Amino acid sequence: MTSVVEELENVAELCARIRFSLDDERDVVSGMLEPVAAFLRAESASFRALSLRDGIVAPDVVTGVGIPASADDAYLSRYFELDPARRLLQRRLTRPLFAHPTGNGEWSAEHLAADQRRRYRAEFLKYRDEFLLPNGFFHHVGFCFQDPRGRTLLFDFHRPAQAPSFGKLELARARLVAMYLCAGRRLCGEQRVRTDSAGVREILSDREVEVAEVVAQGLSNKEVAARLGISVRTVENHLRSIFAKLHITKRTRLAAELHTGRRR
Repeated sequence: MTSVVEELENVAELCARIRFSLDDERDVVSGMLEPVAAFLRAESASFRALSLRDGIVAPDVVTGVGIPASADDAYLSRYFELDPARRLLQRRLTRPLFAHPTGNGEWSAEHLAADQRRRYRAEFLKYRDEFLLPNGFFHHVGFCFQDPRGRTLLFDFHRPAQAPSFGKLELARARLVAMYLCAGRRLCGEQRVRTDSAGVREILSDREVEVAEVVAQGLSNKEVAARLGISVRTVENHLRSIFAKLHITKRTRLAAELHTGRRR
């Protein structure tokens, strides 16, 4: 059996590998969903980012691992209105919430009146019977939190009916991962605010600005290295630092950030 020390080391190793960026859905899948699903021994996983637009709840991102595109289409076209997570946008979440073990669509720390509970349960049973179970989402562990922009970010991990249910170990792992992701998004948001207010050239070093400007011209790492008289490895190191400081993942986004920085 895994010891406490080994388990903490496993969690630390996972958190070191997680890359959670909403700039690209592929970053969500490969950088976060896939490694966490493997860690929780889930057979499928889904991620949803919901926002409130003019008082109406709308999905910004819907993606998953091990989930057919038809399930995502059905969710968006017919079952989104029954998703219990929609009502969380009406609340201010300061910490992660977890799916309640009753399986009635309730969330931890939710205090519902009797009539609300009956209404929400009826909605959830329709959601479960018509969408979750037909798509193999039987055993479930899920959590959510809000990012600095007020969006509700939802993470669900599933196993089919024939698989064992999630045990105490997986639930404990999910709680640790949820706390890490929530803290990371909050920190990222705070850093992004500082970056936006300070301007790109105040965030980067002089050498990083020089590298960024050449990269933004569309040159490859090899061409950048030749232009600046440095090694390709040095260019790669500078780019990792630049992307981390600006919270971006793509060269095209870097060019846009530099252009915006010039207008400030």
